[in-house]
Formats: sequence, structure tokens, C-alpha cells
Amino acid sequence: MAHRFTLVSTKHQRGDLMSVIVGAYAAAPRDIGAGAGFRRYVEDVLALPGVDGLEVPYIGADSPWNDLAYLRAADPSTSHVLTMIPATIMTLGSAPECGLASADGDGRRAAIDLLRRAWEFMAQVNGGSGGRFTGIELHSAPRHPLTSADAFRASLEEIAAWDWGGVRLMIEHSDAHSDAHEPAKGFLDLADEVKLAAELGLGVVVNWGRSAIEGRSAATPREHLASVVAAGRLDGLIFSGASADDTLDGQAWADLHAPIRDWSATVPVAAEAASSLLTADEVTACVTAAVAAPELRYVGVKVSSPSTATAAECLELVAANTAVVAAAVARARG
Repeated sequence: MAHRFTLVSTKHQRGDLMSVIVGAYAAAPRDIGAGAGFRRYVEDVLALPGVDGLEVPYIGADSPWNDLAYLRAADPSTSHVLTMIPATIMTLGSAPECGLASADGDGRRAAIDLLRRAWEFMAQVNGGSGGRFTGIELHSAPRHPLTSADAFRASLEEIAAWDWGGVRLMIEHSDAHSDAHEPAKGFLDLADEVKLAAELGLGVVVNWGRSAIEGRSAATPREHLASVVAAGRLDGLIFSGASADDTLDGQAWADLHAPIRDWSATVPVAAEAASSLLTADEVTACVTAAVAAPELRYVGVKVSSPSTATAAECLELVAANTAVVAAAVARARG
């Protein structure tokens, strides 16, 4: 049965575009599960000053993040973005040929089928009470050499024909393949993604951490940001850190959403961010560069908590990192 989304406005006014969203799932306590604790965590995140909505992970019906109840309970003014990266990465674990950019026909079809399930989930949310999805972040999986720009174009053309009801389709760049080092994701090059976005009228989202991982440098995110702004395609900017050193929860240059360095001088778990390349000054500089893009819709923050963090420390980490980003956005709004 076809779904029709409740129309979400895509008007381009500066005050509407620069919303702040939080990928709170990355920092949630490891044992949060479903129920009252989960609802309380989400409500506390949405109550943070300057926060307009969530970056919601699409995982599937068994995940509390894809439970309609908490989304319908949110304030109707709440504006969310759905990210396909968790489902994409989980699928690649058992089916490495699967992805919207797959040169393997069956793998590409499986990814489109996965996206259709996410589309149906968004239709349910936008057809009910509570907050609304206004955008979805897509990714150019699978890894090189199975990935193809032509295949990605074919998938995007097919997907764009669905009734999205005003929900914006965006390509979130992940680190591309490199012959010099092992990539974290190894998807398509940014230039290919920007070209396709321009041809098809889609947006592009720059993820600070994934760009840093690709270039093995804190300079790469600004370079990527500048190129997307110049192309007139920047819809979103997500602040997620990266580390050149091994940390408690992973190896150097892993896509672990490192927090902003020195986000606290008193909370013990903040020491785990000491090697993060993402700083408050870098946040300010990138937000300043991003606002040059009249098409900018949102700025987001997605950082992870150490596996040792308590529930209270997880929320404190999210609050502190969100405050840095929200302050930069507020200054840019003027």
C-alpha cells in the first residue's frame, strides 16, 4: 500500500534552515534498552537549550530508536533527520555487496528494499502526532571496489521518484577509499557524490569526523566543507570527532564519534576525548564557513560516550558538546 507523507515545508529562510539536531544514539548508555530510561534520556536531550530535533538512526523494528511512541510523544515543532548509516553498516557485515552504490545488482536491490522499509517508518511518523522527519541521510555503500557512481545514480533516480512529501534526500559523505591506508568506510569519493547531488537536486551532508578520517587530518573537513559550499549543495554539517591515537573503545582513525576535546575539565570520562582532533575553535570555524551556504538546513552533533560512562555522565557529555555547537550556531545566526 502506498504511503503519502504529511507535507514538510522546504521553505528557505535562514531561521528555519539552521536548526540544531543531536545524534543522541551514539552517546546513549550501552544498556539503555527500551522503556522509561530510554524515554527519559530522549526527553532530556530534546530539552537541551538550542536543540530542535534528533538525528534518528534507522536500525529496524526491534530498536527503541525506531519505536513510534517516543517520536509521537515529542513536541510537534520537533524536526528530525533519519540516518541510514547504522542499518547500512550492519547489513554490510553479512552482505558486503549490499548498498545503494553497489555494482552488484542484487546488492543494490537489497539496499533499496531496506530504504523502502525506512521510508515506510518515516511515513508512519509523519502521518501521526508529534515531531516530523524533514530529511534523510543516504550513503554510497558498499566499500571499494564494489561501489559504483553509476549504480548510485540509478538508485537515487529510482528513490527520488517515491512520494517523499517534502522530506529532503541528502547524501552524507563517509570516508572514501584510499590506497594509502585502510579506510573506515571506503565509500564513494566526495566529488562523485557532489556531482550526483547537483545532477539530481539533492543535498550533501559533511560529517566532520569522517572527513578527518579520510584525510588523516583535521584540515580535511574544512576542505570538504569548502568544496560542497562552492558547489551549492551543503544541506547539513555534523560534528563528530576523530582521533589519531588509540582510545579506550577503539583504534586510531576509527569512526567512533569522538567528543569535542576538553568538553569538560571536571568530569572524569572527559579525559577520553584528550586526543580528539575536534575542538571548540574548529566547531566555530566550520559553522562560520557553513553559513555561507544559503541552502544550509541544519547543524548537528553526534559524539559517543566511553563504555565506562554512567547514564548521568552520558547525558552530561551530550549536553556539554551540544552546548558548544548550539553556541556556534547562535553566533552565526546573529
